Amino acid sequence: MWDKDTGHSRRNYSVVVREVGHLRETGRLPWEWITDGTRMVRQETQYDSLDDAMQRNIETYRRNLWASQSRRVEVWCESDSVGGVLLPITSAWGVGLYSCRGQSSKTFVYEAVQQYAHQGKGVTVVFCGDWDPTGRCVPRSVVERMDRYGNGELDLEFRQIAITADDVRSGRLTTHDVNTRDVNFARYRQECLREGIDPHTAVEVEALRPGLLRQRLDETIQGLVDDVRQWNIEFRTEGAERELLRSLQAVVKKIVRGESPIESEQDE
Repeated sequence: MWDKDTGHSRRNYSVVVREVGHLRETGRLPWEWITDGTRMVRQETQYDSLDDAMQRNIETYRRNLWASQSRRVEVWCESDSVGGVLLPITSAWGVGLYSCRGQSSKTFVYEAVQQYAHQGKGVTVVFCGDWDPTGRCVPRSVVERMDRYGNGELDLEFRQIAITADDVRSGRLTTHDVNTRDVNFARYRQECLREGIDPHTAVEVEALRPGLLRQRLDETIQGLVDDVRQWNIEFRTEGAERELLRSLQAVVKKIVRGESPIESEQDE
């Protein structure tokens, strides 16, 4: 086990990167266990054929089930690495996943507020981040900016499900020393003292088992579905519409082959 780097040092970080890279290249650590959300390819979506396009749209078709609910739900996390852990849950529930990558930029928050205002409904943001000076500053600054950019009219609920004060107090998670030179340390210290936590202790969200983090998120999102009946109706409609798309695909295939899309009585 290596200690967390302090100050401007990257020595221990470099050791971990080198060792993890070796484990992956030698087949001892599955490549898919680690995600890299910083390497993006920008290219227009292309298809091999019309049938290929229709097939992909059938596979990816989703109704916005949250449109039937009273609030918009989003999941925000502190880093891309945590986002890779949360993505299977957010994808299954059809909610947006936003990576702050440390502190959220003013543009990032402003554009989110504009989108909320356009939808005209309350927003619940579920947040996963570290318990350290920067991690605790992220939700605080995001809420302050959203309130300011929304002129105090935004109906915002901000829930942090990891790392929580209870997680730290449990003593079951790996900790590391706090960088007391962090500009956010003074406010962090005050918060820790209010919560009965040693302000020189920090816990990263990665200290939680991925399965437990996903379970928390899954249960939290499920609890935010306030109109279960309408949700189920929309879900069944989604399935029926996907079957309709498959039927249309079959018709288009016949047209492309030069066949009549409508069976004649003689064919029957």
